[in-house]
Amino acid sequence: MENFDNFLLVLTTSIAGTLLAIGGIITFIYSIRKKNRLILLFSAMWLLYAVFWFMDAAAHYYYSIPIMAFAIIPQLLAVPCIMIFIELVRKEHVNPIKISILVVLEVIVFYLTFFMKPEDNWDIIIGYGVHNKGILRIAQIIFIFYYVSMYYIWSYQTWRKAPASLKRLTNLLFFGSTLFSVVTAIMYALGTFYWTFNSIAFIVHSIGAIINIIVILKDPRIIYILPFKAYRIIVVNTSESVAIFQYDWAKVGKLEEDMFSMMLQAIGNVLDDILKKGEVQEIQMDRAVLLIHHDKTNSIASVLIASKSTKSLRYALKRFNEEFVENFQSTLDFDKKSGKIEGIRKIVEKVFDFIPIYKNE
Repeated sequence: MENFDNFLLVLTTSIAGTLLAIGGIITFIYSIRKKNRLILLFSAMWLLYAVFWFMDAAAHYYYSIPIMAFAIIPQLLAVPCIMIFIELVRKEHVNPIKISILVVLEVIVFYLTFFMKPEDNWDIIIGYGVHNKGILRIAQIIFIFYYVSMYYIWSYQTWRKAPASLKRLTNLLFFGSTLFSVVTAIMYALGTFYWTFNSIAFIVHSIGAIINIIVILKDPRIIYILPFKAYRIIVVNTSESVAIFQYDWAKVGKLEEDMFSMMLQAIGNVLDDILKKGEVQEIQMDRAVLLIHHDKTNSIASVLIASKSTKSLRYALKRFNEEFVENFQSTLDFDKKSGKIEGIRKIVEKVFDFIPIYKNE
């Protein structure tokens, strides 16, 4: 029983590394297949953390302070990935203040790890492993609490704003992120005084992480709940001021489609006559925005109504308009009751598969 604590520590860190490596590989494959940069950041975080845990396990197994010190490097690389992922998921831009605070904390941890005397930072405890202490331990706890709090807040906001169709999965996301963030940080802090809590923290951390990975892979629309809310897309034949197609993701008021298309064309013509700056591409309102993509060759405009304008929505609208014209340019005068409406609907569901649906709310 003398080496039981060491065995438990090596086992739990190895399990954490294995679970995160599996999750990282799966999410990496998914990100490459779907060409999704956000999921790529997500996968990089878990892969780097897997390296960290494997090095941590080796450090305890060999009672090696150098390995434990160098294990901090993949962690310091992983945390910016998670922070940038959270920021881009929430607002599609990175908050410079939050990132600056993170950089300062990482510099402090790096300095304390590599430029202080090892005996001030680490204890080698036979039968247990390598245990960090003193100011380095305090700095690491502050560092961990900072980034896990950001992750926890993101998951909470996602859970709170999730549509009914995704509520069950966001419940799991919130539960997993609570384990990964708050519970792990508390356990690690308690591990300063009671070493067994360190092993518990590592297992809780990996379980929470794998739950989050599974949930997001199950339905990646979850990561697009916060940046925007898409309401409706309308395809307009601009030469005849006639709405060809309409699709809703959320409950919105009734719309006289032809009146809307005539108004849209009138606004564009007036602005073009006055400013001579080309077609209107975006109309900003207090709580919504109209994104417009034109195809002058075929007199077609696709109009997307959403709460915010984002790169992902603008790119998807452009792609949708191109696929619509490619598939239906020879039959733009088709009857709305024809089977071609179902064909357009399939294009919408394929191109905008990342948009959460709020129809039932």
